[in-house]
Amino acid sequence: MLDSRKLSSGLLTGCLLAVFSPAVLAQGASNSVNLAVAAIPKIGDLRASVVMAEYERLLGQKLTVYARGSSLKYKWDNDVYVEDGKGTGLGGGVRFFLQGGMKGFYVGGGLSYFKSKWDWTDDTGTAFQTAGKGETKSIQWGAEIGYRFNLGSKAVSLTPAINLGSWLGADDTCTNANGTTCSKESELGFYVVPSVALNIVF
Repeated sequence: MLDSRKLSSGLLTGCLLAVFSPAVLAQGASNSVNLAVAAIPKIGDLRASVVMAEYERLLGQKLTVYARGSSLKYKWDNDVYVEDGKGTGLGGGVRFFLQGGMKGFYVGGGLSYFKSKWDWTDDTGTAFQTAGKGETKSIQWGAEIGYRFNLGSKAVSLTPAINLGSWLGADDTCTNANGTTCSKESELGFYVVPSVALNIVF
């Protein structure tokens, strides 16, 4: 089974070593603090939103690495099964800017360790309705395509992007309302979602 904690710890350690290595510091690389919001309106059975805070550092001319913290809220509702959850994530990744200098078009990808808690109701509105709680620990992988442009200043920019990814190696625990265990699994899965970020470069 995939050890999500070890994978996340290794990823974060690697990012920090790359960011703070003597070679990188000697370059006088640029830094950026990013605050991003991504949201899926009620489409089909899912509605979700996530807020992300990042520290990003430029390596060389075109490559950046970042560390990210995320806060997720979602609801899955197909009129029979309802799952209402929230979670937090910690991870990092890389971005490649075609123009260089943390501006213009870029592609990127990353991994995060997520822990989420959710309340579920099944057979909603029937005599067989059941309910309970669940918890999931997993690795979230993601890829992104975006464009960063300045807002009248080289220090402040805005970045619209399209993000896609999924959760893998999930470790689910589930409890019925009466305290017994159950076999429900989180509905978190593949996603495609737009986002926008405010970036402060220093």
